[in-house]
Amino acid sequence: MPITARCACKTVSIELASNPLRCFVCHCDYCQRMTGSVGNAVAVFPETDVVTMSDALELDPQMPKWPGVKRYLCTKCYSNVHWVNPKAYPGMRLVSLGCLDDPSAFKLSSTVQNQHRPTWCPELDAPKTFEAYP
Repeated sequence: MPITARCACKTVSIELASNPLRCFVCHCDYCQRMTGSVGNAVAVFPETDVVTMSDALELDPQMPKWPGVKRYLCTKCYSNVHWVNPKAYPGMRLVSLGCLDDPSAFKLSSTVQNQHRPTWCPELDAPKTFEAYP
């Protein structure tokens, strides 16, 4: 059964052939600033699972720590729907967990960069937690 993720206005979408390999939340300062929240909830899929992708604005943020990162977002609502990070996740497509049609269908496998989690943010229910990147 295909998995679909869409932006807030449902203009940009991505369809994937199977369930994500894993889901996690990253609390690093970049993810906090990118999302304007306490972190970034991510579902990881193999690139080979991408069935369709609608047109999206491709951003190349030129991040020295993550060369080759490309983010794909909607030009109407500016939702960050999916991206690639060839250094950290070669051959994978990362999808914003909140953009999935049914994000509650998947459980978190881990949280990372908990050293940056705000003290007022409770720990999330995940089997593995890491203070930094594993």
